[in-house]
Amino acid sequence: MNMTVEGPKAIANIPMTRMLVLTGEGADRGEIEALVGFSPRISASPLDAARLPEQLAGAAADLVVANVGGLGDPQLQLLGDIRALAPQLPLIVISPQLSPEETRRLFRLDIHDWLPKPLQAGDLIDSIQKVMRSRQVGSNRVHAVVSAVGGAGATTLALSMADLAATHFVRKQGSVALFDLDFSLGNCGYAINMVNDFNLGSVAATPRRVDSEFMKVIQKKHPNGVFLYSFKRPELNTELNGYELVLRMLDAVSAEHDHTFLDIPYYETEWKEDVFSAVNSFSLVCELNLPAIKHTLDQIARIRALRGGDVPVHVLINKHESSLFGERIGKRRLRELFEETPFHFVPAASAQLGQALDRGVLPSEVSKRSRFLKALTKYMKAVQMTAEMAK
Repeated sequence: MNMTVEGPKAIANIPMTRMLVLTGEGADRGEIEALVGFSPRISASPLDAARLPEQLAGAAADLVVANVGGLGDPQLQLLGDIRALAPQLPLIVISPQLSPEETRRLFRLDIHDWLPKPLQAGDLIDSIQKVMRSRQVGSNRVHAVVSAVGGAGATTLALSMADLAATHFVRKQGSVALFDLDFSLGNCGYAINMVNDFNLGSVAATPRRVDSEFMKVIQKKHPNGVFLYSFKRPELNTELNGYELVLRMLDAVSAEHDHTFLDIPYYETEWKEDVFSAVNSFSLVCELNLPAIKHTLDQIARIRALRGGDVPVHVLINKHESSLFGERIGKRRLRELFEETPFHFVPAASAQLGQALDRGVLPSEVSKRSRFLKALTKYMKAVQMTAEMAK
């Protein structure tokens, strides 16, 4: 994105970006400084691998740029040390071309960008500007709606939660997005008749093209205000660069919107654990039967192993039908199974949801006062999701 700044007063208002530069073995020590030297708003200081704890402890810097000659175990260890010592600092890595496996290992370090050599000055400046823009967005939240089993109805719940957030809970200046991560079907777009025909495969070979400006071009906006990212591109699940492409898309979308809901499928993908490691809350969707509950318990254990006990995890038991003669699996038994993980019921609404799907509209457009939407609104309030959205 080009930005025109007029006059010395305007230039003075742009904050200085303070950058630490680590030069690894096999990399040119002066390469990065030469690329950004013409910019009066970027200051570069060397980062010594032997003095990482000293230099990174309370470092008065905005980001770290690591220029490495390869990505073997020593380099990965060094980058891991930087991330452990300064988890709050964005990290940009510059290296020769990487294999798909090396790319996966690199992005698991929670880096903010990777630039392949040969490098142009504009590439690095653009990457630094994107990082600084994303740092300014500190309150953006990402909510994962995860299907524990196929057919649990997570897509419908994700659509309705994003709908409620946009129409009831987010202030006018806020924005809400729904990102459909089931590329096999892209069902969020089909459910509300907003199919996106953009071929993501056309950028899979060059994932670095993906930024907030690119996502703005390919997004769709529902009349209720929700920005939808939903693509039926099953080849992404096996595409060599699919991992990097998905993570870059997620970074761009979550930086752009105040609240992003993710519709995450039940099946395994190579990026699933990375997404689990980064979201702010989990809504696990299942039905009231023992196989579905067991799969949900497996997901809870996985999330706790990744994130510990602090991240909010809630279970949504969908398509629930109450009975006068007691449930097959009562609340007492559910408390025993889920232990400290809260669970909530969402009533079955087959007629409303069937009509919405047939018409290609949101459930709220069929009935705004249904038991289904009331229960979902109650859930969002109970987990304090609405309080976050009011900030």
